[in-house]
Amino acid sequence: MDNLSKQKDFNFNEKEELKNIKSIIFDFDGTLHNTIKIYYPAFTSGVKILREYGFAKDFNLTEKNVSKFLGEKPNFAYDLIAKGSDKNLKEKVMQHVGRKMDENMKNGIGELYDDSIKILDKLSKNYDLYILSNCRESYLDLALKVYGIKKYFNKCFAAETFGFIPKDEILKKERHYIKEKIIFVGDRHHDMEAARKNNIKSIFCSYGFGSQEEGKNADYKINSISEILNIL
Repeated sequence: MDNLSKQKDFNFNEKEELKNIKSIIFDFDGTLHNTIKIYYPAFTSGVKILREYGFAKDFNLTEKNVSKFLGEKPNFAYDLIAKGSDKNLKEKVMQHVGRKMDENMKNGIGELYDDSIKILDKLSKNYDLYILSNCRESYLDLALKVYGIKKYFNKCFAAETFGFIPKDEILKKERHYIKEKIIFVGDRHHDMEAARKNNIKSIFCSYGFGSQEEGKNADYKINSISEILNIL
């Protein structure tokens, strides 16, 4: 069989397999939500507090550098840029940044990526939709309310509910609620790991906050949320 024939068979088999998808799990920040709009000003004010205590003075406060923390557990950034600070200070700054993010969302500073609502509306007619995010419960609840998208999802999982254990473990725990077959859509390495460790297909969002290296083993890649319709 020549290479062209093999490619045709592969495409046919892939399409047949994708027809069996019943559920789509979305990450939130960097996948549906352009979080940097609310996170950068909030994080900037948090860094100001750290610098008053002598920490994070060498951290280059740019959107690009700050965006690398999005999608990680809340303490990740502060463990990195405020090494040596005590737990109470980190907790104080985390809570401050969280409050500022919530305020920014309530004040209309945040936004979903273009066409997110249109895509969710279309997909929800044919698939069960879920969110699995490395975030606080109150943050996700607020986002669903502010952006008016809760109605599209069967269930939404915030990592805080599970003590911020890895996403792959949360998915393993909650999988019995979710119709098979499943595909996972996200922009960070732990989204791809959650899919791989649970033996499900993955879609990497190249437009999000993760590096291209993080999505190197994804089954599919998209450059905008609307491109998901080319796959499903």
